[in-house]
Amino acid sequence: MFSKRKYLLCTTTFAGLMAVAAPAVAQEQLPGVNVQGQSDQEATEIGEVVVTGSRIRRDPTNAPTPLIQVTREELLSTGQSTMIDYLATIPALANSLVPSDTTGSNLNDGGLSFANLRSLGTGRTLTLVDGRRHVGAAEGSLAVDVDAIPRLLVENIEIVTGGASSVYGADAVSGVLNFILRKDFEGLEIDANYGMINQEGQANKRISALAGVNLFDDRLNLYGFAEIEDIDEVGSMDIDWMRDGRGFVNLDADPTSARNDGNLDSMVIGGGVRSLSRPRWGQTTLANSQQPSPLNDPDVPLTNCVTTGTVINTSGNCYSLDPTRTYVYEGTTARLANFGQRLGNTGANRTLNIGGDGDPVALFGQESRVPQSNSARYQVGANFAVRDNMMLRAEYKLIEEDTFDVSQPTFYDFFLDDAQYAANQVSTATATNSFGLRYSDTAFLPANVRAAIATNTITNYTTNANTPGTPLAPVARAWARHSMFGPQRTQDNHREIERYVISLNGDIDQLGFISNIAWDLGYTAGEARNRNIERGTDNQRFNLAADAYVDVAGIVNGRPGEIVCRSRFIQASGGAPADSFRGGLLTDTAEGSAALAACVPLNIFGAGNQSQAALDYIDASITVSHVNQQEQAVAAVSGQLWDFFGAGPIGVAIGGEYRHESTEGIGRSTGTGNRSLFLNTGADFAFAEYESEEVFAELSIPLFRDTWLGEYAELSGSYRYFDYTTAGEGEVYGVNLVYRPIRDIAFKSSFNTSFRAPNLTENFRPNTQTFANGFVDPCATLVIAGQSATIRANRIANCTALAAAQGFTFDFAGATSTNTDDFNPTYTSGIAGVTGGNPLLSPETSESFTFSTVLQPRFIPNLSIVFDYYEIQINDVIAAVSAQQLSNNCVSGPTLNANACATLVRLNPAIPFGFGNVAGHPTGAFIQGSTNFASLQTRGLDFSATYSVDMEEVFGLNLGRFDYRVGGLWLLEQKQFLDSANAANFVENASNVFFPRVRLTSSLTWSPNDVWSVNWSVDWQAAQHNANLRLRDLVAANNADARPYDTYDTGDFARHDFTVRWNAADNLSVRFGVVNAFDIEPAAYLGTATTPNFDPYGTRFFIGLNYRPF
Repeated sequence: MFSKRKYLLCTTTFAGLMAVAAPAVAQEQLPGVNVQGQSDQEATEIGEVVVTGSRIRRDPTNAPTPLIQVTREELLSTGQSTMIDYLATIPALANSLVPSDTTGSNLNDGGLSFANLRSLGTGRTLTLVDGRRHVGAAEGSLAVDVDAIPRLLVENIEIVTGGASSVYGADAVSGVLNFILRKDFEGLEIDANYGMINQEGQANKRISALAGVNLFDDRLNLYGFAEIEDIDEVGSMDIDWMRDGRGFVNLDADPTSARNDGNLDSMVIGGGVRSLSRPRWGQTTLANSQQPSPLNDPDVPLTNCVTTGTVINTSGNCYSLDPTRTYVYEGTTARLANFGQRLGNTGANRTLNIGGDGDPVALFGQESRVPQSNSARYQVGANFAVRDNMMLRAEYKLIEEDTFDVSQPTFYDFFLDDAQYAANQVSTATATNSFGLRYSDTAFLPANVRAAIATNTITNYTTNANTPGTPLAPVARAWARHSMFGPQRTQDNHREIERYVISLNGDIDQLGFISNIAWDLGYTAGEARNRNIERGTDNQRFNLAADAYVDVAGIVNGRPGEIVCRSRFIQASGGAPADSFRGGLLTDTAEGSAALAACVPLNIFGAGNQSQAALDYIDASITVSHVNQQEQAVAAVSGQLWDFFGAGPIGVAIGGEYRHESTEGIGRSTGTGNRSLFLNTGADFAFAEYESEEVFAELSIPLFRDTWLGEYAELSGSYRYFDYTTAGEGEVYGVNLVYRPIRDIAFKSSFNTSFRAPNLTENFRPNTQTFANGFVDPCATLVIAGQSATIRANRIANCTALAAAQGFTFDFAGATSTNTDDFNPTYTSGIAGVTGGNPLLSPETSESFTFSTVLQPRFIPNLSIVFDYYEIQINDVIAAVSAQQLSNNCVSGPTLNANACATLVRLNPAIPFGFGNVAGHPTGAFIQGSTNFASLQTRGLDFSATYSVDMEEVFGLNLGRFDYRVGGLWLLEQKQFLDSANAANFVENASNVFFPRVRLTSSLTWSPNDVWSVNWSVDWQAAQHNANLRLRDLVAANNADARPYDTYDTGDFARHDFTVRWNAADNLSVRFGVVNAFDIEPAAYLGTATTPNFDPYGTRFFIGLNYRPF
């Protein structure tokens, strides 16, 4: 934490000393400075402009805040497929949301692109267009879809990397992206690009056109823009290294009391890995128990299948994959599965193999990695000079975008046995996606599997210290489990954005004692409409259809021997089929009656055996629509006052702002109705809104110019008062100091307070279903053993107390010589819960400090070096804390965290003390509500350098011109304080995956003449750790043999891109190049995961042109 009092005291003391000395030798003009693309010249020739970060006109070289600029040329020349993909290569914008991040389990966000400064969250980065607000694209959010801003219209992008709420209002916590658009364009410009987005050939195709004309002696400018862009879908199997299949395999399990035996516990398998866990349309495993290994080498733990009673046991302990008991399907026949080269030596249920049956591991998760997208973007505008010093501007924009992506398929478990059914009973539902099914007469089950189930026995074991487990007497149990992936889940998203802007601005040379007045009145309105068709399955219909029966007598349809739904057979036989989802009878509800009447039998045993009629019957979808609306009115005026110190006039700006935000979403509740769907269900988003009224002011005071203290210094400040109908009143401020001791060096320092009001989703989103995927139970004995000594002790005590409250006793410490009393649950799928908003949220507040050094040495022309140090701390952070973090918080502190524990449920019907809830419970296992918690802190150093040299001018060699640019980020810390009950509990993300300690981009351009140029760009980042697998932590936990040492981090990563530009004519330029020229792939230990900072798409090529016929 840093002290604002310390920074303010240093800043104001220094400013005061310089102000006292300033009048001594003050001059009237600021001597020349090097501005990019300009030679030395007097300040009056440079002129004064408004630069992002302030509303006061000033020399741009004296801008008070750190600023990164991106030009249109850079955006158009890059081989990256979208604008946000390019911006995300800037280290300060790493972890921005790119289109490939919007596939999988995310809803209603297909293809969206959100900037994320300092990796503090997309909601904490304010995106402006010409200094004005833009409507947010996601439901209830203010985050702006960056790719909805036409790139051909962009003049440049100015990025302020520090808090700026006192200047621009809420959301500018980590900084501002301001897209400056071209003004008064005249002529016609066409830009087209074809670029591969994956080395298998998937591509982005775009054509853009901008036309403008000046009329009435150039007083009126009219322009129009149009763009069409198509992006192909990239699936998991389209990416070569992902298709090959790779990942970690467990080799050795150690006793928790002695975890380092010198044998590697796991290793990376480089390719060809397949999974038999849950293939498309399933595998069937007979109930069994696996023989445990010796207790002193617990590779295979004791996982006996409890056979008490005749009711089927649905515990995962009973259905470990087994080469003698696991069946797969070919056509309508079944055979024992081919396990190929079975991988791993640990655990009772070993699901991975090389060769043989099963699906590639890349297909176990989501299928789409980049969504298919078709976009049309249009914008028209007018600029009219009402008077010589008054300009009226108006613009209208329309964006239409359709995206499609495929997430993880639906997944179901069927437990096959006969003992639990009455004569006329239909298949039961043990959970929304887990059903019982008769094996003896289910129609599509191959005869050999039916016979194997009927004669199945289960052999349980005792454990021995030094030898494998001793078998007990076998028990006959005709049980089996059919585990499967079913039909795909897809999202078909249509998005429209409209935006209107009208403004009137002008200049007044003098009004009373105020000179150089600039004023602006502006009104902006925007609307984002989204319609998402979410497609999955109807769980009840799936259950009814899977319960297929041979109608020997033809009672249902008069066709003897026909396969029908058992429910229809029971009804036709005079029975009353029960409704296992709603209770009562199927005929009690319209949905149940419709499902019964239309039922079509479904063959669930093996891919390709499903009729289209059955697939149509179980298909389900909901159409969810939402709309965001925004209005903003701003009035601002700036000018210059007196020159007290002879250093230049005091600058001042004042203004006011009104803003209205609203959102509404319908279709989720009404579309679901009284059905049980394999989709994210929940209530509709009722209309919600807020208004804000704000006033702001800025003041800049030049302290001296050309004195013995230096060439120039300026102290400036900003202030904003706000009043939100939801978040209440507040105020923020900023203080900046610019000091240039000599023309070659400038120092800039700033301290800013900022705020972020809760957005409408965080405040008012209704509870909707979500899933905790890849959940790691913090009470698992093996997980506890890998923690620091303090957390280990806390978790042992807290987990023991939690378990005791439910009547369970486990060895959480791993203190005994046996692993049989340990708690090591296996969660085979995502854990269901709910997430929602919180109307009682408070605004986030933040403090940021920056210190910059700018070097432009005269003795090395065309060299510029910038260092920007920053610190940002955000308090009362608003977030829906994940189920994983909640569960960690519950047990990691000195005592149980009552608030976190209260949001969690450990009533898993298949895992004693496991996370989960009874079937059909509306909240599931956890509640992720938005809350104010703890804080975020980040600290780092941005650095950049540019250098240009004309070889003939400098060395007399006719080799053309070289331009070099490098920019980077040294991340000193990125702390997340996620536990409000324990202020000392934080996660240090710096150097973890997503947060490289150092990342830099470099660009070298050689222009041998005015016709050709060649660019070589490198995106380099330092090695990153898996957050849970740092070598030092495993050594501390006496588990240094957990994996090979070279797999504890990703290794350094560098992507090389090359671009060639050919200026074929004065009005035509052609560009072509290659991205990831050396086909660098992400680290193997990341498995099939994709992270935005590691380019996963291999070597790819692009070509584009820019043509201006007139």
